[in-house]
Amino acid sequence: MKKIIIATTVLINLSFAGSHSNHLKQHNHLESIEIKKRDAVVYICNGPKSYAYHSHARCSGLNNCSTQIYAIYQSEALNRGRSACQKCY
Repeated sequence: MKKIIIATTVLINLSFAGSHSNHLKQHNHLESIEIKKRDAVVYICNGPKSYAYHSHARCSGLNNCSTQIYAIYQSEALNRGRSACQKCY
């Protein structure tokens, strides 16, 4: 009887550990998707009045750019204080 209880306890713990491991894998996968989404390539104008980042280089919000248009990561644009363009996002 004691062996059956121990074996049952071990099986329950293993099944919980497996589901917990799967949950962690799913969480890590979602976290990596979020990082990839956040680090998408975006486009900015380097002009003195520029304040937004854009999803594509041909966004009409970039038409008045007086300097060059640069491709950077979205996280870098956010670090520079840029916000999402209201036309293309």
